[in-house]
Amino acid sequence: MSAAVTLALLFFLSVTLNEQVTEGCTCLPRHPQQHFCTSDTVIRARVIGKVNSHLPQLDAYKIQTIEKFKPLDKKAIPVIYSSQTSCGISLQNDEYLLAGSIHDGRLNLNLCDLVKPWKKLSQTQKLYLRMYQNGCVCEISPCTGASCLIKMVQKKCLIRAKDLFTFDDDKALQSICLPESGGADVCKWRKLRN
Repeated sequence: MSAAVTLALLFFLSVTLNEQVTEGCTCLPRHPQQHFCTSDTVIRARVIGKVNSHLPQLDAYKIQTIEKFKPLDKKAIPVIYSSQTSCGISLQNDEYLLAGSIHDGRLNLNLCDLVKPWKKLSQTQKLYLRMYQNGCVCEISPCTGASCLIKMVQKKCLIRAKDLFTFDDDKALQSICLPESGGADVCKWRKLRN
Protein backbone atom coordinates (compact mmCIF):
# COMPACT_ATOMS: atom_id res chain seq x y z
CA MET A 1 0.00 0.00 0.00
CA SER A 2 1.41 3.38 -0.93
CA ALA A 3 2.08 6.06 1.66
CA ALA A 4 -0.60 8.29 0.09
CA VAL A 5 -3.27 5.58 0.39
CA THR A 6 -2.24 4.83 3.97
CA LEU A 7 -2.36 8.53 4.84
CA ALA A 8 -5.77 8.90 3.20
CA LEU A 9 -7.10 5.89 5.14
CA LEU A 10 -5.73 7.26 8.43
CA PHE A 11 -7.28 10.66 7.72
CA PHE A 12 -10.65 9.06 6.91
CA LEU A 13 -10.52 6.96 10.09
CA SER A 14 -9.59 10.03 12.15
CA VAL A 15 -12.49 12.07 10.75
CA THR A 16 -14.89 9.16 11.12
CA LEU A 17 -13.89 8.53 14.73
CA ASN A 18 -14.13 12.23 15.55
CA GLU A 19 -17.78 12.48 14.49
CA GLN A 20 -20.54 11.44 16.85
CA VAL A 21 -22.71 8.81 15.22
CA THR A 22 -26.07 7.64 16.48
CA GLU A 23 -27.20 4.68 14.43
CA GLY A 24 -29.13 2.25 16.54
CA CYS A 25 -27.58 3.95 19.57
CA THR A 26 -24.02 3.28 18.54
CA CYS A 27 -21.94 6.11 19.95
CA LEU A 28 -18.32 6.69 19.09
CA PRO A 29 -16.09 7.32 22.10
CA ARG A 30 -15.43 10.90 23.10
CA HIS A 31 -13.08 12.40 25.65
CA PRO A 32 -14.96 14.30 28.41
CA GLN A 33 -13.39 17.53 27.11
CA GLN A 34 -14.96 16.87 23.69
CA HIS A 35 -18.35 16.46 25.37
CA PHE A 36 -17.80 19.71 27.25
CA CYS A 37 -16.71 21.74 24.23
CA THR A 38 -19.44 20.51 21.86
CA SER A 39 -22.34 20.63 24.35
CA ASP A 40 -24.63 23.62 24.71
CA THR A 41 -24.77 23.17 28.46
CA VAL A 42 -22.84 21.27 31.15
CA ILE A 43 -24.31 21.04 34.65
CA ARG A 44 -24.10 19.16 37.90
CA ALA A 45 -27.66 18.34 38.89
CA ARG A 46 -29.69 16.29 41.30
CA VAL A 47 -32.50 14.31 39.68
CA ILE A 48 -35.62 14.79 41.79
CA GLY A 49 -37.69 12.30 39.82
CA LYS A 50 -39.52 11.50 36.62
CA VAL A 51 -42.45 13.83 35.86
CA ASN A 52 -45.26 13.86 33.33
CA SER A 53 -44.05 15.07 29.96
CA HIS A 54 -46.24 17.31 27.84
CA LEU A 55 -44.10 16.36 24.83
CA PRO A 56 -44.87 13.12 22.98
CA GLN A 57 -42.09 10.54 22.72
CA LEU A 58 -40.03 12.28 25.45
CA ASP A 59 -39.49 11.37 29.09
CA ALA A 60 -39.13 14.31 31.48
CA TYR A 61 -37.08 14.49 34.69
CA LYS A 62 -37.36 17.26 37.24
CA ILE A 63 -33.89 18.34 38.37
CA GLN A 64 -32.24 20.74 40.76
CA THR A 65 -29.20 22.43 39.21
CA ILE A 66 -26.36 22.39 41.71
CA GLU A 67 -23.61 23.94 39.57
CA LYS A 68 -23.34 25.21 36.00
CA PHE A 69 -20.07 24.81 34.12
CA LYS A 70 -21.33 25.93 30.71
CA PRO A 71 -22.76 28.45 30.00
CA LEU A 72 -21.97 30.40 33.13
CA ASP A 73 -25.31 32.22 33.26
CA LYS A 74 -27.62 32.00 36.28
CA LYS A 75 -30.59 30.54 34.38
CA ALA A 76 -31.67 27.30 36.06
CA ILE A 77 -32.75 24.24 34.10
CA PRO A 78 -35.79 22.79 35.91
CA VAL A 79 -36.52 19.81 33.62
CA ILE A 80 -34.47 17.66 31.24
CA TYR A 81 -35.81 15.47 28.45
CA SER A 82 -34.81 12.20 26.85
CA SER A 83 -36.24 10.15 24.03
CA GLN A 84 -38.43 7.17 24.84
CA THR A 85 -36.62 5.20 22.14
CA SER A 86 -33.73 2.84 22.80
CA CYS A 87 -31.38 5.85 22.51
CA GLY A 88 -32.95 7.49 25.55
CA ILE A 89 -31.52 7.49 29.05
CA SER A 90 -33.04 6.42 32.33
CA LEU A 91 -32.05 8.38 35.43
CA GLN A 92 -32.31 7.53 39.12
CA ASN A 93 -32.75 10.00 41.99
CA ASP A 94 -29.06 10.89 42.27
CA GLU A 95 -26.50 13.58 41.35
CA TYR A 96 -25.17 13.59 37.78
CA LEU A 97 -22.86 15.44 35.47
CA LEU A 98 -25.02 16.23 32.43
CA ALA A 99 -23.73 17.63 29.13
CA GLY A 100 -26.03 17.93 26.16
CA SER A 101 -27.76 20.02 23.54
CA ILE A 102 -30.48 22.61 23.86
CA HIS A 103 -33.33 22.17 21.34
CA ASP A 104 -36.34 24.49 21.38
CA GLY A 105 -35.20 25.79 24.77
CA ARG A 106 -35.02 22.30 26.33
CA LEU A 107 -32.01 20.28 27.48
CA ASN A 108 -32.28 16.96 25.62
CA LEU A 109 -30.02 14.05 26.54
CA ASN A 110 -29.43 10.67 24.92
CA LEU A 111 -27.01 7.77 25.26
CA CYS A 112 -24.35 9.56 23.21
CA ASP A 113 -24.28 12.57 25.56
CA LEU A 114 -22.27 12.81 28.75
CA VAL A 115 -24.50 11.53 31.56
CA LYS A 116 -22.39 10.32 34.46
CA PRO A 117 -23.14 9.87 38.16
CA TRP A 118 -21.26 12.62 40.04
CA LYS A 119 -19.84 10.15 42.58
CA LYS A 120 -18.15 8.20 39.73
CA LEU A 121 -16.04 11.22 38.67
CA SER A 122 -12.51 11.42 40.05
CA GLN A 123 -11.31 14.55 41.86
CA THR A 124 -9.13 15.28 38.81
CA GLN A 125 -12.11 15.07 36.45
CA LYS A 126 -14.09 17.42 38.70
CA LEU A 127 -11.19 19.90 38.64
CA TYR A 128 -10.98 19.79 34.84
CA LEU A 129 -14.66 20.74 34.49
CA ARG A 130 -13.65 24.26 35.50
CA MET A 131 -10.81 24.26 32.96
CA TYR A 132 -12.10 22.48 29.85
CA GLN A 133 -13.31 25.79 28.35
CA ASN A 134 -9.63 26.87 28.05
CA GLY A 135 -8.97 23.87 25.81
CA CYS A 136 -11.93 24.25 23.45
CA VAL A 137 -9.62 25.91 20.90
CA CYS A 138 -7.90 22.52 20.64
CA GLU A 139 -9.18 19.48 18.79
CA ILE A 140 -8.99 15.97 20.21
CA SER A 141 -8.51 13.34 17.52
CA PRO A 142 -8.37 9.57 17.80
CA CYS A 143 -5.31 7.85 16.36
CA THR A 144 -4.17 4.30 15.77
CA GLY A 145 -0.79 2.69 15.21
CA ALA A 146 1.97 4.88 13.81
CA SER A 147 -0.28 7.95 13.60
CA CYS A 148 -0.17 8.10 17.43
CA LEU A 149 3.60 8.68 17.34
CA ILE A 150 3.28 12.18 15.89
CA LYS A 151 4.36 14.54 18.66
CA MET A 152 3.54 18.03 17.38
CA VAL A 153 0.16 18.46 15.70
CA GLN A 154 -1.23 21.94 15.18
CA LYS A 155 -4.12 22.71 17.58
CA LYS A 156 -4.69 18.99 18.17
CA CYS A 157 -4.18 16.38 20.88
CA LEU A 158 -4.14 12.74 19.81
CA ILE A 159 -5.85 10.01 21.81
CA ARG A 160 -5.06 6.36 21.12
CA ALA A 161 -8.06 4.29 20.01
CA LYS A 162 -8.16 0.53 20.47
CA ASP A 163 -10.96 0.20 17.91
CA LEU A 164 -13.91 2.25 16.64
CA PHE A 165 -15.68 2.12 19.99
CA THR A 166 -12.94 2.15 22.65
CA PHE A 167 -10.14 4.48 23.68
CA ASP A 168 -6.94 2.81 24.91
CA ASP A 169 -5.22 5.83 26.44
CA ASP A 170 -5.63 6.15 30.21
CA LYS A 171 -3.11 9.00 30.36
CA ALA A 172 -5.13 11.12 27.92
CA LEU A 173 -8.41 10.21 29.63
CA GLN A 174 -7.00 11.61 32.90
CA SER A 175 -5.56 14.73 31.24
CA ILE A 176 -6.74 17.96 29.66
CA CYS A 177 -5.80 19.17 26.18
CA LEU A 178 -4.59 22.78 26.40
CA PRO A 179 -2.85 25.19 24.02
CA GLU A 180 0.82 25.88 24.63
CA SER A 181 1.48 29.13 26.48
CA GLY A 182 3.01 31.94 24.46
CA GLY A 183 0.47 31.83 21.66
CA ALA A 184 1.89 28.79 19.88
CA ASP A 185 -0.48 26.92 17.56
CA VAL A 186 0.23 23.66 19.37
CA CYS A 187 -1.96 21.86 21.89
CA LYS A 188 -0.68 19.28 24.40
CA TRP A 189 -2.08 16.85 26.93
CA ARG A 190 -1.49 18.10 30.47
CA LYS A 191 -2.04 16.44 33.81
CA LEU A 192 -2.77 19.09 36.42
CA ARG A 193 -2.56 18.73 40.17
CA ASN A 194 -5.66 19.25 42.35
